[in-house]
Amino acid sequence: MDDATRSELAALLAEVERRAGDEALTEEQRERLDHGDPVRHVLRRAEGGRLTGYAVIAPGTPLAAEPALGSFDLELAAALECLGRPVTLLVREDADLVEAELVERGWMPDRALRRLRRPLPAAPPPPTDLVVRPFEPGRDDEAWVRQNNAAFAGHPTQSHMTLEKLRARFRTEWFDPKGFLLFFDGEDLVASCWTKVHRTSRGDVGEIYVISVAPGAQRRGLGRLAVLAGLEHLAGAGIATAELFVEEVNVRAIALYEELGFQMVSRVVELRYDGPAAQPVPTARPTP
Repeated sequence: MDDATRSELAALLAEVERRAGDEALTEEQRERLDHGDPVRHVLRRAEGGRLTGYAVIAPGTPLAAEPALGSFDLELAAALECLGRPVTLLVREDADLVEAELVERGWMPDRALRRLRRPLPAAPPPPTDLVVRPFEPGRDDEAWVRQNNAAFAGHPTQSHMTLEKLRARFRTEWFDPKGFLLFFDGEDLVASCWTKVHRTSRGDVGEIYVISVAPGAQRRGLGRLAVLAGLEHLAGAGIATAELFVEEVNVRAIALYEELGFQMVSRVVELRYDGPAAQPVPTARPTP
């Protein structure tokens, strides 16, 4: 995009966020734009030329497309279907309706997340013999990346954390090491709770951003401990609402979060399109 279009896009995304009280793009796609990564841009304009919608398509197999909030329509789906390559589409609003529409067009559900929220404060964390302290950049980087990737082995996004990605987070406006809690059993990092505060036009929201428990330390109640410790930190910072995202297939985690007072407020769905469904091959009839 040229500079003029980039300015238009920045204004559009800022207006979307002001109006919706939410981030216009997910963190992953916003980082791609901020870092100048190679992506394709989809722009929608009104008759007078005003920019009214935006989507970004990231390279890979499959391609990964995401519309900004308020930017999805079936024309976008049709354009993606014409690319001639497998593509995923992430939808964060009206997810149930959009999912039904796209399934009719030959898209297949690939992934779903639940967005859960609860008011703060919450119950205090239970007593623990673990050492709990804030993350220290430069000291804990490698240990946390190892622990996180082991905890999320096989996860479509969380299992690919790198030192470079972690340290890029250090440079963001929202990063606060005091809200990045580590739990040690002796010298072993057994769990962590990373929180993030979203400054929105409708008030600040504290996110339980990443919860991880080392594989060898599971079934010790550390997930509950880490979440409650994160909620306590957010409440102490004056945050009145907490949220988190959880994979819809992770029924154990959903049960824990609901027990801790979280309730679902929306769904996020990702669908995949691999091309028109193959037509059945007619059965050959024997010659009389």
